[in-house]
Amino acid sequence: MTIGILTALFLVLLSSLVGCENGTLGLKGGSISGSVVDSRTLAGVTNVNITAMAGTEANKATKYTTSDSNGNFHFSNMRADEWTLTFDKVGYMPIDTTASAAVKVVVVNNESRQVPQVRMDQTFVNQYVTIRGTLKDATNGTVITYGNAQFLFGKESFSNRLPTEFTTGFRIPASTGPLNVLITVAGYITATIPLNDALTDRDLGTVTLQPETYKVVGRWVDVPGWVFADKAQATIFARSGSRIVAMASSTLDAQQFELNGIPKGLSVTIDAEIKGYRMNSPISVYPNGDFQGTIYQTFSLKNNFSAIMREVRVVYSNAALGTNDRVGAYCEETGTRWPETILTNPTGTALGTPEIVDLGTQYMPTGYTFTFVGYIVEQGDSKRTVSKLINDDGAEAQIVSIP
Repeated sequence: MTIGILTALFLVLLSSLVGCENGTLGLKGGSISGSVVDSRTLAGVTNVNITAMAGTEANKATKYTTSDSNGNFHFSNMRADEWTLTFDKVGYMPIDTTASAAVKVVVVNNESRQVPQVRMDQTFVNQYVTIRGTLKDATNGTVITYGNAQFLFGKESFSNRLPTEFTTGFRIPASTGPLNVLITVAGYITATIPLNDALTDRDLGTVTLQPETYKVVGRWVDVPGWVFADKAQATIFARSGSRIVAMASSTLDAQQFELNGIPKGLSVTIDAEIKGYRMNSPISVYPNGDFQGTIYQTFSLKNNFSAIMREVRVVYSNAALGTNDRVGAYCEETGTRWPETILTNPTGTALGTPEIVDLGTQYMPTGYTFTFVGYIVEQGDSKRTVSKLINDDGAEAQIVSIP
């Protein structure tokens, strides 16, 4: 019985020893939290090296951490003791154990200690740097010389300026942390330039700004079947005066095309180059002054374009032609027909000599390959076909021979 009691007491004592930390039986260590800010801007300082030290040389403990993007830091599993915190970062006056602002914290097990806000002084206080550059239009590469401009360097703002003032530059307080430069010019999209620091004068070189824009979505209508099947290529231009401000390529089997990047408020004329067609006149687009959306516009091959036509002479030859036969021809794609001709005295009556009939001329679109069908009425379904590209490089009628 006595042995059993002693065994139980031993097990209780053993379990109480398990998990002891630095001699504190059964207790969990405490924690320290806080934040580091710039003494001038009160913005959180990132990547500050923070060291926590406790005890004497014989029983010294040291822990390390760094502040996050907001300047916050945290230590966990700290033994019960008085801890001294030091802070160090390039560009700031260090806070060490001898500094008047040295931080001392008494940690108690199972408790969290919040350190008062730590403020670090920059070593570059009252020093200034100049940041400069040249603003150019991203679409045409020209220097931007007009338009209300605003320049924001971190928290330093310069409003109601001319874009050309950036060439001379702006003086701002020197700083060690990351810095965003925001440049806004009327009629352009705001540009953001990230800098790692502002410790010395900086020339950002050429800064291109994208104009605020709108786009035109064009829709092809009244596209003939042979143009659709050929997937004819079209090149579309948006012009302001003699200057091309946007360009697009499309095939006529596609339902639409897009002209992107037209500067906001700019009126343009749109013309297109299509194989076998001439545009009757450019289509004008007049947006509102502050419009930045999408304008939809139809492009009709029937109304906005004219086909380039050429006379085509069809010649039909067949050894089986006879007197009073009626001979004709037509184009499968366009439906163009050559009038039927009645043979009264066929030529070439010698045996084996082909009979040749000139069916006259009709106008045909150029630039495409068509199928021509010749037939003899008296022979019913007996037809002969030939495919021929009709080109636009001749003043005289192009001859299509159906053998």
